[in-house]
Amino acid sequence: MEFRSGRVAEENTISSKGIRKKVKNSESVALKRIGNYDLLDLSKVLDDVYSSSRPISAEYETRKELLKNLNAMALEIYGNSKESSPVLEAYGSFVMNMFSSQSDLDVSINFEKATSELPRQKKVQILRTFAEKLHSLQRQGHVRNVKPILGARVPIVKFVDQGTDVTCDLSVGNKDGILNSQIIHIISQIDDRFHKLCMLVKHWAKAHEVNSAPDGTLNSISITALVAHHLQTQDPPILPPLSVLFKDGTDPVNVEKRTQKFLKWGQRNKESLGRLFVTFFVKLQSIEFLWRQGLCVSSLSGLWISKKWKKSSINVEDFLDVSQNLARTVNGEGAKEIYVCINRTVENIFEFLNGKLDGLHLRDILFRKQADMESRPPPPPPPSRHPLVLPSNVYTQQPHNDYRNEYNDRHEIHRNKRVCLVNGYKAVETDYIREEERYENLRKRYAGNYNDFGQFHDVSGFGVHHNRPLDDPYRHLVVPPWNGGGNGHLVHHRHDGRYGGEEPMPVGLWRDYGRRIDLSPPPPPPPPPLPYGRVNYENLGPPQPYFG
Repeated sequence: MEFRSGRVAEENTISSKGIRKKVKNSESVALKRIGNYDLLDLSKVLDDVYSSSRPISAEYETRKELLKNLNAMALEIYGNSKESSPVLEAYGSFVMNMFSSQSDLDVSINFEKATSELPRQKKVQILRTFAEKLHSLQRQGHVRNVKPILGARVPIVKFVDQGTDVTCDLSVGNKDGILNSQIIHIISQIDDRFHKLCMLVKHWAKAHEVNSAPDGTLNSISITALVAHHLQTQDPPILPPLSVLFKDGTDPVNVEKRTQKFLKWGQRNKESLGRLFVTFFVKLQSIEFLWRQGLCVSSLSGLWISKKWKKSSINVEDFLDVSQNLARTVNGEGAKEIYVCINRTVENIFEFLNGKLDGLHLRDILFRKQADMESRPPPPPPPSRHPLVLPSNVYTQQPHNDYRNEYNDRHEIHRNKRVCLVNGYKAVETDYIREEERYENLRKRYAGNYNDFGQFHDVSGFGVHHNRPLDDPYRHLVVPPWNGGGNGHLVHHRHDGRYGGEEPMPVGLWRDYGRRIDLSPPPPPPPPPLPYGRVNYENLGPPQPYFG
């Protein structure tokens, strides 16, 4: 696939050479304000924000598992035929490896046979089919907040996975979004400052509510292009022009090969993260009046150019289709809001550099809302109703992994015939199911024994039999008759908080919603090959910094 060119909607108002001269004059005046400030403390604040916002390995695996579940759901809808069944691929911040724990998961529904762009009505029909399936899963308590948004410029279906609390946006045939994301992920390998600065600016934009295309402000890909261009225009440059990386085409495999030749390309530039961050905003502040004169960001050429679209307030050239403006969603009011935030941010940074703000206050001002979101635990999902009649001998249990935090999740189903005294539960018989309720008093554990329950010691033979070592996870536990144990029969139980019998269904694996718990899961179908020659993102994980 080659990058596309096309006719710009409006004639240039000034030459590219002339616009670059104006930019240089404006930036040189603005950058004098920074002077010889020591930006070491600012870099420490930014490094701390970046480190605290990075997702852990489990959050990568959660999103990968969710993608597998979505593909399994597509097979249920369309069958196993490769000709008719779509492949669901991630794109956006997850594939770019620039997501946080609160980021949405963007997913595109792609049909391998679709060689051309599907008509809008066909996309809406496909999304309605998926929305019906998701509504069915919502009634069963596996997902929530299913919301089709079919009237938008790009129709989507939003929903939240109940077990993982990850918000997903489903779209159809977003090949350009997938390709953009793959390329950004690849060029992030050239210099880790690109990855860090992208993450920080995105967090800043979310905290100041200027990262929302529906609200007329910047979308994520335009922010990424602005950051890439900022590093391309450094002296010496940190990133090469993308046209150099696209010499053999824009197929991710070819871009990956070209990128390997540029891994040490920016090491001559020794600018710190703090200086790159502050100059990013100072430069944007200095060129505010030039957007209306046709100023345009071109990461393809790595230069400021002259290009203007109709109804555009900020011009960011699409590096795959130069006839498109990545910042086309920014309207007049949105641009004003963006620059109010930029001007305030510049002043806050200089207050910090002049000793009027400490690092904690600066972090709170620049990233306050995003920092709050990252530190806040996910909200508990709403309680779900169980069917009135369950298969025989199936009981429900409240989740046992978060009882210390008083976190109540939806019930899980298991088949263990025992009383969960080790987890602080007692059994209650009902007409249809057996529910386990929490003891009011917190239990105290020591080597598997519960010394707070005095009645344990009053019953002969009750308690933990020490015929196994303390580190053995399995012990014999006698269930007393007053708690449904019959004659006090022995049952196997683990003292480490897990079950000795059959495990409950893992939270979030809602593709298994119709399977009996005592049956071993069938082997998952082999994943279909990724269409369009994409690079597989199964190896995504926390980035390793490159030091040159």
